[in-house]
Amino acid sequence: MNKSQLSISHLKMICTIAESGTVKQAAEKLFITQPALSNRIREAERRLNINLFTRRKRKLVITTAGKRLLQSAIKILEELERAEYDIARLSDGIDQVLRIGLPHYASFKWLPEVVRYFHKELPNIELEITAEAAKNPLDSLYNGDVDIALISSKDKQLNIKKNDYDAAFILQDELCACLSSKHKKSAQAFMNAEDFTNETYITNSAIPEKDREYELFFKPHNVLPYKVVQVGFNEAIIELVKVNMGLTIMSKQLITPYLIDGEIKTMPIGENGLKIYWHLVYLKNSNVEKSAKLLTNILKKTQATSSS
Repeated sequence: MNKSQLSISHLKMICTIAESGTVKQAAEKLFITQPALSNRIREAERRLNINLFTRRKRKLVITTAGKRLLQSAIKILEELERAEYDIARLSDGIDQVLRIGLPHYASFKWLPEVVRYFHKELPNIELEITAEAAKNPLDSLYNGDVDIALISSKDKQLNIKKNDYDAAFILQDELCACLSSKHKKSAQAFMNAEDFTNETYITNSAIPEKDREYELFFKPHNVLPYKVVQVGFNEAIIELVKVNMGLTIMSKQLITPYLIDGEIKTMPIGENGLKIYWHLVYLKNSNVEKSAKLLTNILKKTQATSSS
């Protein structure tokens, strides 16, 4: 490949303009003058021999070429930021920053114990918890966005097609219907898919996710809730369920700490319930393999202690 025609300042420029929309706002964010930013745009376009923006009155509209550059610029700057952060931590005596990707529907009750263990026994390893791997954990691992991903599956034995990954089973869990103790269906022994057809369903993702309730419960019965409300935080979902503004489905691991006050009732979905299984996934032959196996052992011990 030929030597890159652009610098980091050009990449920051296109990202900032895409966020701001005008030269004035982008220049203020970049702490440079408007003429200097205009010159930087022209310089990038001259080097690439193509327009990155078109002007519409005071606004800059990104072109197709600009969108392609923006896509790569975002990834490059994110990776640069991570690298700078890691290097800064290395100078503080941290040998490794271990990024663990968790989905938004995961339970975090094990986290304090894991953080305490690493802080005490492995002070040279810093844990970083992120949601980067929520939608496509394998891609996030492969791209280096995370080092380890915690994912749920309908199968106890996780079958990963790509040979680049390794997986370790952590624990068995269950998806449960969660509804207000005042709900008219709270006395039922379990809930069928049809029980949701006239209900408001509250969820943290309106997009169907692999091995979750839509794929495993609603879709096989060709059923959808009457109304779906997307709320971005688990705690907000729980508060809405408490006051009987809708119901939801969560894993038993996640919902259990919120059942103490008795305002929420849980029950199996389907007569036999619906089990899911949690796994840690990581790249083979990487510098995180030893840490991943250690994390697996800690999580298993933590779960065994909490369930005994």
